[in-house]
Amino acid sequence: MHRYVLEHRVSHADVDLLGEVKVQALLGLLEQAAVEASWDAGFDPAWYASAGRVWIIRRTRLERTLPVGGGDLLRVATHVLDWRRARSLRAYEVRLAARGLRTPATADEDAPVVARATTDWVYCDMASGRPASVPEEMRRAFSGDGSVVTLPRARPLAGEPPESAPAIETALTVRPSLLDHVTHVNNAAYTALLEDGACALFAASGLPVPRMLERGGALGVERIDLEYLDDALVDDRLVVRSWLDGEDASGVPRLDGDAPPGTTGVGQTIARAGDERSACILRARSTWRWRERPAVLGGIPRLSSSPADPLSPGARVS
Repeated sequence: MHRYVLEHRVSHADVDLLGEVKVQALLGLLEQAAVEASWDAGFDPAWYASAGRVWIIRRTRLERTLPVGGGDLLRVATHVLDWRRARSLRAYEVRLAARGLRTPATADEDAPVVARATTDWVYCDMASGRPASVPEEMRRAFSGDGSVVTLPRARPLAGEPPESAPAIETALTVRPSLLDHVTHVNNAAYTALLEDGACALFAASGLPVPRMLERGGALGVERIDLEYLDDALVDDRLVVRSWLDGEDASGVPRLDGDAPPGTTGVGQTIARAGDERSACILRARSTWRWRERPAVLGGIPRLSSSPADPLSPGARVS
């Protein structure tokens, strides 16, 4: 089995309003690890260009377990879990190697887990965009000569809110800044649109961001499941629909009393709007958990009811 490890220090430009690395930046790091893993196995950009092939993300599932922020050193380990004719499921484990610049890096076995994720990739023809068969040489390079394992995939996500949970809609137009080298909206960029939609939902439910900050924190993504159905292109007009998902909680967490807020689930879709091409581009489901604002500017947030950070220097404890 081909296992690749990417080491990366988080930029302060990639943290959110509480000082935690953005989901968009974390997903971008997973994508970078997959690209480098392919390069390391002998399949670099020139190889794909010559073959006329490209990998496209079909679904990503991410769980964050420990907040990290600017200056923290991360290690992303990734390997292929299974193969189908034109698809491959890849796993990722992100560990915290060091807090800030002055903390010595730890060995992998001692580094706490920051996040775990899987991505279902589809192998496609560049010209047509249609799925193509994965070559045997690629399977062997990543998984050896053993038998090919095929794992079950998660069920499709809900595309409509339940009757008891009306959706909030936010509209936008795709700008060139959202595009990647394939000239469509990058998979990680969608999470920024989803987070804005979720915050609009929270505000409509009585919990706008300024009120959260006044109470010493904010809701942040703990888990997210992204199911990509189509590509959004420049100048597409999109609508983000967001609704409360009652599987995790009955609504937005309350900020009354001394008890820390709980979690809340959010269901979402992104679709084209206003013309004959109207179609769902993405379905998503996320779980949001309260994060306490750090006492030190440039520090990291503390999860509600979480234990002390095992690697946190005294100056970074909130």
